[in-house]
Amino acid sequence: MLKTGEWLSLSVLGLVVLFVFLSISFYTFLIGPNSEGPQRIIEPSSSFIQIIFLSVGPAVVLSFFTNAISRDGSKLSSLLVVSSGVILIVGMIYVSFLIPQVKHIELPLWISNTPLIFMGFGVLLFLIGVSKYRKSTQKRNTAFDSN
Repeated sequence: MLKTGEWLSLSVLGLVVLFVFLSISFYTFLIGPNSEGPQRIIEPSSSFIQIIFLSVGPAVVLSFFTNAISRDGSKLSSLLVVSSGVILIVGMIYVSFLIPQVKHIELPLWISNTPLIFMGFGVLLFLIGVSKYRKSTQKRNTAFDSN
């Protein structure tokens, strides 16, 4: 049976995967069919803000929360957070290749720099997971030493 921290780490992984797929579909929509852009006039800032606040924002907050509440430091929980960071970094690298293909819409500066910003969050998730993993191995080693 999974513990609370493991369930929360699994939700972090799911939210990160959701963000990567939504970002890819968002930029693919902006590229449009045959690289002609969307057939409608859109304002991309508000749409992408919704994507951020529905997926990666809660993922980062939950990763901090899981790090704070998990006293036992499960290895599975930390590996899920590490993999979330790796998925976010790889996904944002892929998205950074999609941005130059958007030609018919002028993107705000913050949207065109989004992959760099969230690569930083991916590194943060990775480091949180690594620190949790180190804590869990240290606690297990001290438990074995005391016996």
